[in-house]
Amino acid sequence: MNAPKNGIRWGIVGPSLALAVLVTLYTAYWFYAAGSIRARIEHFQATGEEGLVTGWEGFAMRGYPYRFEADFRRPSASAPNAPEGWTWEGSRASISLLPYNLRHAVLTLGDENRFTYRDLRTNSRVRNELRAHTEEARASYVDLKDMPFGRLAIDVEGVEAQHLLGESGKTETLTAKRLQLHARPSLNEIEEVIPASYDMAFQAENAVIERAVPLPVLGGNLELLLAQTRLRNLPETRHTSIVELLRAWQAAGGTLAISDLIVKWGPLDLTASGELSLDARNRLEGRLDARVSDFEKLVEAMVREGVVKEDEARIALAGLVLMSQFQGRRSNEVQLPIIFREGRLFLGPLAVAELRPIY
Repeated sequence: MNAPKNGIRWGIVGPSLALAVLVTLYTAYWFYAAGSIRARIEHFQATGEEGLVTGWEGFAMRGYPYRFEADFRRPSASAPNAPEGWTWEGSRASISLLPYNLRHAVLTLGDENRFTYRDLRTNSRVRNELRAHTEEARASYVDLKDMPFGRLAIDVEGVEAQHLLGESGKTETLTAKRLQLHARPSLNEIEEVIPASYDMAFQAENAVIERAVPLPVLGGNLELLLAQTRLRNLPETRHTSIVELLRAWQAAGGTLAISDLIVKWGPLDLTASGELSLDARNRLEGRLDARVSDFEKLVEAMVREGVVKEDEARIALAGLVLMSQFQGRRSNEVQLPIIFREGRLFLGPLAVAELRPIY
């Protein structure tokens, strides 16, 4: 018999040693990168870059070994020099980055958030306040090279919000099963970026809106709102102010192209497409071509609540139904334009609402 060998078994020791070296190197990389990320966050907080004032009660780097996670306790942010002078305070927030892709960040918010802003539509510029409780609120952002803005996805579930109007002292409430927003730079048929264009999709499900003065005709129960849109002539600059961004977009001749709009809200059941912009008084203007199901039910609701006169509504209804039948539409569906013009909203020939400025 051959005597057993007492030497090192490199077939076992070699891979184990290599693994130990890799773990050591990765650990060194993780702590070095985590320190760099922390330093950049603290530098941003200290210098107030891009007009943002940020702060927190506690800040820690976590997530080893799978991710870098910046965890904030009682975070806050504000833009005091922005026209709307907004502020945000949250119970908690975390920003996660993958070690192999630092351009992709995932933001998770705590269940309590408070947002205040100056209402530019009022002469006194009073402040409004929004308090929101959510079951889950996440955002994913991918930074794209040589682009002013990258890919964004926001998903919020179980929303309960109160909106305090500073001018009147009244409170509006909103509950929603789910709210989603997806946005990315626009691409053409061959996947090339379309300059100054940005695609956005928004969806709201099972929302209930309660106001001091109920919404006429529609009521407070929004079953579904789905919009597929494209912002055109979007300035390639970064803004911490929505108002400043809208002003720059408006000055550049910006438009909002809506390829698909689906609304199921009370008696309103429509699909539409068209293009909108803002007029000189910051009100919506433009036209949508819509198909409305059970239009007679909608007209009855408008007459009942005094939005339109009964004789005008009946004449309009008869004409729209006849025209739709000539176009081969279903008997319960009419096709009509929705026109935003000079501060008024027209549903076909019927003026149904006044339009307030967006800001």
